[in-house]
Amino acid sequence: MADPLAAIAEILGHPVATALPPAGAGWIAASLGGEDPPRARAAWVDPDARSIRARVACPAGIPSRWRPVVAAEVTLTAAGDTLDRVLVARAHPGVVALTPVLALEEPEPPTPVGPGGLTLVRLPAGVALIGVDAIGPGEEAVGHLDRVGIADLRTSGGAVSGRLGAGHGMGAGIGDGHWAEGVPEAEFEAGYALRLPAWLPAGLTAGHPRIEPEASYPAAPPAVILTWNGDDHARVLLRQAPAPLASPDPGGPGATPAEVNGHPAVLRGRGRFMTLVWETPERVFGIQIREMDDPAAVALRVARSIPAEG
Repeated sequence: MADPLAAIAEILGHPVATALPPAGAGWIAASLGGEDPPRARAAWVDPDARSIRARVACPAGIPSRWRPVVAAEVTLTAAGDTLDRVLVARAHPGVVALTPVLALEEPEPPTPVGPGGLTLVRLPAGVALIGVDAIGPGEEAVGHLDRVGIADLRTSGGAVSGRLGAGHGMGAGIGDGHWAEGVPEAEFEAGYALRLPAWLPAGLTAGHPRIEPEASYPAAPPAVILTWNGDDHARVLLRQAPAPLASPDPGGPGATPAEVNGHPAVLRGRGRFMTLVWETPERVFGIQIREMDDPAAVALRVARSIPAEG
């Protein structure tokens, strides 16, 4: 075949960025969709028969300096058997290669990053995928994506099943981590200055800051959680971390669009509980309001009182 990418692109009806030759199930090709953020798309194609065996759209993701790779494990099956298994990944421009971390004694060799950061890596059947290392120009890892953050998708050519990778969790409660003595100590450990609200409901008492490493990206700067607590379990929780999120909030059922100082935001909750998540160019924030009247209004007022980036 003189130009397999051109032939595959003609069959699929859209440009193809990269492809792997057949390994029992036809060529596997990858492209980026036109969404914002774009979704990586994979397709198994037989150019000789001019047929498409399966198509899969991976979850939207944004690789960045702090979270340098987003990825999905995609498996093609037939009658319960694995026909092909690939890692579909997107890397930040500072990454030159990706190395899947597998449950094997010998490490896998790095795979050079494909056009636009879109990369396909064929995975051996029956071997657990532990994570993905992002390799920089100095041939050293510049970041790591843990298994919990990798989507696991399966298809036999029809419906797609599986699970998404771990979400951003910015609106969650207190999770794994440790307490810091105060704001200066939390800032020193996190490596960035905290942005604090200028307004809070009356009658709340500040708690100790909490440092929470990101489960999907253990090498990224951690999130810092601040809480203010009141009577009858009332609480304002503010979480912040460097932007952008690797897995943006998709909206959808249960989500209410909002705005925080010119930035799109998402409200979720009901009754006396509400979460609010938004991003600025430098920082991502999550607020959780518990046991308060009109928690959406409280969340928005707290959020809009946080100083702008300067």
